[in-house]
Amino acid sequence: MREGYEEYWREGVDLKRFVLCMKRKFWMVPAAALVCALLFAACYLAVWAQKDSTPKYRSEALFAIRYNMQKDDETLKAFINEYNAYTWGDMMRSDRVTAAVMEELPDMSRAQLEDSLDTAIASDPEFLTAGFTAANPALSERIRDAYIRSMEAFGTTLRERGLTAIEAWKVVPAVRVREQNRAANAAALGLTIGFFAGLLLLAGRYVLDDRVLLSSDVERRYEIPVLGYRMAGPGEKTDPMLEQNLSYRKQKGTDREISVRQILEGEADFEALRRDGAILTIPWNTPCLRLLDRVFSVLRAQGVALSGAVIEGADGRFLSRYYGKDPWPK
Repeated sequence: MREGYEEYWREGVDLKRFVLCMKRKFWMVPAAALVCALLFAACYLAVWAQKDSTPKYRSEALFAIRYNMQKDDETLKAFINEYNAYTWGDMMRSDRVTAAVMEELPDMSRAQLEDSLDTAIASDPEFLTAGFTAANPALSERIRDAYIRSMEAFGTTLRERGLTAIEAWKVVPAVRVREQNRAANAAALGLTIGFFAGLLLLAGRYVLDDRVLLSSDVERRYEIPVLGYRMAGPGEKTDPMLEQNLSYRKQKGTDREISVRQILEGEADFEALRRDGAILTIPWNTPCLRLLDRVFSVLRAQGVALSGAVIEGADGRFLSRYYGKDPWPK
């Protein structure tokens, strides 16, 4: 038997065996996807329901930022590109702009004013959209108008940098902000995560599946030849290779079969097995690879040499699907 499990992990996956073994368990993949989708949607709705339900209103102002642009003024071009939406957002929260706004709105704190503001530049750096969110439409529009006047005044202070004016080109009245319910997005995310989690669960079950189903399960782990399969039902077709291999072993003087059960229950005649050699019969479709480790340890300790193994109680339909439509002759 190979020592350790490093080689076992490097053996890879027999995809055909995987499909045949797991085909009745593939329901776990859509089930996991559905459960995760429902869980993600439920968690999102629970958090969404806890949000502040106080109505909020948002007004807008579109500012046109005028520059004294010369054709080859690279310095001014760099300055314009530098003042993106984030920069203008910081600028509108600076003392040079906010101080004038606070003079017009003494009933509001600076933190409230800054929290109410959001800015964006879609494509043209000479146009800035600013939004003002408040608890009622009148307050939102008061904040908007105060910022418009302050920005227009600020636009005259940077002429040495090429900025000539800031004008409010469009003023949008306050409208109620509608919080969008994104439970469907959360469910889609959960569906995707659940699908891959289901695949990993299925793969994990296959990795932990140590049943003996094929000759390769025994040969790659214990490095002894499997002489063939002995079918479970009396009406099933027999494996012709089994009879041929057993006949050859008899000619070599090895015809004593010993089962896994006999060794584990202490019924084996080890003296006869040492003298004649042995063929180990291994039950099919039982979780016995770990038991086989014990069996091979006992056989090594007793000095018994195995000339091969037989897998007994095999399912002919499973083997037919694995090896081909009709691998056994009539």
